[in-house]
Amino acid sequence: MSVIDIELAMKHLLAEPEDQVLVQAQLDAAEEAAMQFLQRRFFVDQAALEVARVAVPTQLSEARVIYEAAKQDAEGFDDLGDQCRLREQARQRYGDALEAIDLDAYGIVINAAITAACLLKLGHLFANREEVVTGTIATELPLASKSLLMPYRIRMGV
Repeated sequence: MSVIDIELAMKHLLAEPEDQVLVQAQLDAAEEAAMQFLQRRFFVDQAALEVARVAVPTQLSEARVIYEAAKQDAEGFDDLGDQCRLREQARQRYGDALEAIDLDAYGIVINAAITAACLLKLGHLFANREEVVTGTIATELPLASKSLLMPYRIRMGV
């Protein structure tokens, strides 16, 4: 479920009521893209953020237990190649789990800039429902969604 109210999104797009299901799906996608870019999850209010942060230590412990069990399972194989592959898969799953946990650990309460960025992305998704645009010239606006999100981004990475 999205953090941004669907009614705000519908007004932003000037969408018809029959488009609400599509708008909700695209709003969810726009928010997910923003969270992945920020490398942190955003929440509707401080209380929701705190609930997510309280769960972080438990999630870390569970991820570690799963990782250790997967490493143990890998040791049960006779073939060294299989052991290496299974250990690498366990490390990858553990890394993925840590990244997902960090999204909440470094969470942020949604603000006007993040909302605006998500609505810009939503507008793009709604207006361009196909991968190919013909007969027009597409230009990215200088104050696009990434510019609005950049001050809140952590771990710049790729």
